Amino acid sequence: MKIDTKASGKVFFTGEYMALEGGKSIILSTPQEARVSLTENNKPHNIFNTSISNNSYPFMVKDNLNINWLKKDPKELGTILQQSIRKFKKTFTGKTISIDTNEFFFQKKKIGIGSSAAISVAITMAFNKFYEMSLAPQQIIDYSIETHRNAQNSKGSGFDVVASYEEARALSCRLMNSSKLEYNQVELPDDLIVIAVLNDTSIETSRMIDRYQTGKEKHPSYFLKQAKKMKMELDYIHSFISKKDSNSILKHLRAYNDLLLDLDRKLNIGIFDNHDEVTRLAENEGVFYKPSGSGGGDLGLLISNESMRIEEVCSSLNLRGFKYFEV
Repeated sequence: MKIDTKASGKVFFTGEYMALEGGKSIILSTPQEARVSLTENNKPHNIFNTSISNNSYPFMVKDNLNINWLKKDPKELGTILQQSIRKFKKTFTGKTISIDTNEFFFQKKKIGIGSSAAISVAITMAFNKFYEMSLAPQQIIDYSIETHRNAQNSKGSGFDVVASYEEARALSCRLMNSSKLEYNQVELPDDLIVIAVLNDTSIETSRMIDRYQTGKEKHPSYFLKQAKKMKMELDYIHSFISKKDSNSILKHLRAYNDLLLDLDRKLNIGIFDNHDEVTRLAENEGVFYKPSGSGGGDLGLLISNESMRIEEVCSSLNLRGFKYFEV
């Protein structure tokens, strides 16, 4: 028996933070994939392998569904495995579970493209096949979101999990009042180019969300007015995506980004920290650049409908040692 599953990474095209407030976000899948394999090992215990450390971690699953690590604890990835086991409510032994996330790292640093969400999806799909449960697609998404949230100890939007599961370049996602996810595939204009730029600095998403929530509670009146403006810009972006109007999309992406910058300064979150150099290089060539995801470094996006301008920025990035890839 050998089960292999995989799930892709993701980046926020737009809608950061308003994803938690019912705003319409656009999520893009990335070429990177997390891979999970599950095999028999004919041993009296299970083995967990991870590409992050190149180590093997023997373990047993106790009757209460808690993992007993027989030697070392693999920490983060072990937590995702633990939460998935609890969700499926089944024990097992004599199995080897291997997780390969090499594509989510560059020079031993994690790229901010949702590796934990992709792992949660891939593990859920592997267990679904292993237990022959035939879960429906929405059930797989729900299982994966719960696994991811519990492992991260957070209440994220779940958009990253949906993007990892769905095989679509771009998804429109919205969190409804009932906390139910509404999403559908959208198509960006063919002339719109999106380049992800890697940053040496990163910060945990949970810390950024905590700062956001603290600032939101400290400035409730400001926040309500700002959030209304930001969600309106997201509505405009969606409207012009349906019309394949890349110039108008860029106009409203800039407007949303300006509002996000103002929100960042008022709430003291740090979204735009460590993005100054790439922002300056992009502005010099008339190209739009924005942080992607929770911000604070990690990853940003160059977005333009003019290939020559993008190429000029990429040449400048090469000279300064920045790494990037097309989304």
